[in-house]
Amino acid sequence: MAIKFRSFLIRAVTTVVFLPLFFFVVEYLGPYWFAGLIGVVAILAMLELKNLVSHAGSAFYVVPSVLLVLAMIGLRVWPVVPFETVLAVGFVLIMLWSLLADGRVESALSGAAHTILAALAMGLSLSAMVALKLLDIHPDGYPGMGADVVFTLFMVIWMGDSGAYIFGSLLGRHKLAPTISPNKSVEGAVFNIIFNVLGAVIAKSWFFPKLTWMDVLVIGFIVGGVGMLGDLLESLWKRKAAIKDSAGLIPGHGGLLDRLDSFILSAPLLYAYCRYFMMP
Repeated sequence: MAIKFRSFLIRAVTTVVFLPLFFFVVEYLGPYWFAGLIGVVAILAMLELKNLVSHAGSAFYVVPSVLLVLAMIGLRVWPVVPFETVLAVGFVLIMLWSLLADGRVESALSGAAHTILAALAMGLSLSAMVALKLLDIHPDGYPGMGADVVFTLFMVIWMGDSGAYIFGSLLGRHKLAPTISPNKSVEGAVFNIIFNVLGAVIAKSWFFPKLTWMDVLVIGFIVGGVGMLGDLLESLWKRKAAIKDSAGLIPGHGGLLDRLDSFILSAPLLYAYCRYFMMP
């Protein structure tokens, strides 16, 4: 299988255009602005999930799901109530919405289930990104730590995606999960992990020298590997919905959800690792 040059060129140009903007947002925007931007991303991602779920033939409740996700993100910068309180209220709201605003026997159960799953997937992952950024001001952190960790996460995931795409296209012979994502190969997955680790090594060598080599291995192998599984997870959802991309928002990349899929599992895992293993 050869690399599709036009597709690769579009992906490369899009990355080059958005990379400086991403650097500015993470490095220079304060936590409130960063959380606000992530909130906008969350709304767009939830609309894409609604489209995906609709293609799968299920109901989806946009209003309560967006409210819950935004509350989870906002709670990272304004911790006025415990996190589990927001989850409990959001759960109740979605259940009541399925009963009172929908109430259809054929759709209420699947609608509630899909809405809760989508809200948790986006809410936990995107709020974890905000929490990582807030390590800048955490009592056990240090100035710049949050930006370093966020850059490291994206470096690991993007390097892994690039390695999988390039070497999977060139060398891919054995299907990784043909019923879920026919284009993914075992060879691509191997190079995904190799480039995940390489991304963590670059992060340590370039801008995050406080990473230990144990951190590099954990973030590269485990966080990066889980990110790859998040990609497969979204592919499973799209296979059920019989769509190729969640949207056409980003040239060469599909929708926001197609770019966020690797972070659904990796961002919460990296946050947990930072809090319990990287900080005193």
